[in-house]
This record gives sequence, structure tokens and C-alpha cells, in this order.
Amino acid sequence: MINDEQVEHFHRQGFFLLETPFGGAQISALKRRQREIEPLWVDSDFPEGYNRGACQFLLMGEMLLQLVEQPELLAMARRLLHCDEIHVGACGLGDAGQTVSAGKSRHQVHWHADGGPEVKQVSLRTALDFHGPDNGPLRVLPGSHLRARAEMAEELRHLEWATGKHEEEPDEFFVVHPHEVAVHLHPRWTLVWTPSAWHATGVKTAIGPRRAMAWNYFPAGGRRRDSEAVKHIYADQWQHWAGERQQLWGLLD
Repeated sequence: MINDEQVEHFHRQGFFLLETPFGGAQISALKRRQREIEPLWVDSDFPEGYNRGACQFLLMGEMLLQLVEQPELLAMARRLLHCDEIHVGACGLGDAGQTVSAGKSRHQVHWHADGGPEVKQVSLRTALDFHGPDNGPLRVLPGSHLRARAEMAEELRHLEWATGKHEEEPDEFFVVHPHEVAVHLHPRWTLVWTPSAWHATGVKTAIGPRRAMAWNYFPAGGRRRDSEAVKHIYADQWQHWAGERQQLWGLLD
């Protein structure tokens, strides 16, 4: 499914793009399903500490579970992670910018990294709507997954302060980095990347939705952020899943 050049680019720069591994008909079905479950998701009170984006993803049901479990995708993740035993430790659906920026003046996600150089992970991100330059595209800093978190945070702090927009030292950074890449993601392409790379979003000024879905594969012993959410959403089902599925969704020790 991927070649040596893509593998090398992933390890060196932190990302590559491939043709979305499910067709236009499936994308359309996912959009319909998302619109169906969104009212339920909006009105639901999930337990404290649960990631709401993950809960929306999991409410999609068997349709998304089977996409995540495609053998070709599992083989790709194992190759990129250099291990045989992997699990899904995090997932999400919806507009992360809307969630993160709730109550704030701008619809934008600040620079951050979901782990440092020691956190090995592979994330697949597919846009359900075109994330063009005015629809909050993901901004990635190539190669930053190889740099220490404190070092990157200090660099971005100085760049943000230099914009002259702050009277006090900033604690969130939105500044344009000279080496960043804005990923203008069309639904026909999927971003394969490591969220250990520093990333942010552009400002959303376009009218209309900005939905995306993503899930992260980890090696054995890796992050299991959403395993309790899986148990909650599939409370009457997960214990009857095959052992292989339970292991893949981080439900077994």
C-alpha cells in the first residue's frame, strides 16, 4: 500500500499523503451517518474526562470500526511503527477547531504536539469537507516530531511574541512558522502522519462545516486515551467482540 519513499518521508518529516483507502460512495455514506448521529452526540452528557470527538467517532458504529480494521491499513501501521502488535489508542470525528476554540475569539487550534519524540504513533486523517485555505487547514511543522517538546515550545513562543500582538508573554501560539506546511486536504486524499509533530490549524473564515475523522495506531504499551469511551459507547457489545477486535481497540492488557 505504501512504498519505501513514503516510509522514509514519514520517519524524517512526519507525514505523507495517499489516496483515501475508501471510495466516494463510502465518504458519502459517512457524511450521511455523521448527520444522523450528530443530534444524539450534541445532546449526550458523556462521563467527565472523555474526549467528545472520540465519542462522536464511536457513535458512527460498525461502519467506522470496519474501516479502521482494514487489513491493508493495519499492515501499513505495523510497517511504519516497526512492530506486529498495535492498537487504536485515540480517535475523533467532527470539527476539532470548534471544540478547542469554544468560548474564544477565534476559530482556530493553537500549536501543540500530542507527544514527543518518544511517542510512536501513526494517525490517519480524512476530511469529510474540503479543508482549503479558508476552512481551517491543518498546519504541520515537518520534522518537529524529532525535536524535544521544550525546545519546540520555546521556539514558537519567541516567534509568537515577535508578532507584536501581545502585551504579556503568550501561552498559546498561532504564529506562522517559516517551515510549516498547510495541508489543504480534499476527501479524496488521506493524511498519514504522526501527531507527535507540532501542528495547529489555520483560521476558519469559510461558511459551512469543517469535519474530519482520524484515528491513531500505537505499538503495544502505547497511549490508550479512548479505551474507556469504547467501553461506554459499546457497553452491551464490546465484551462479546472477538479477542482480536478487543485487542485492536485497546481493551485488553
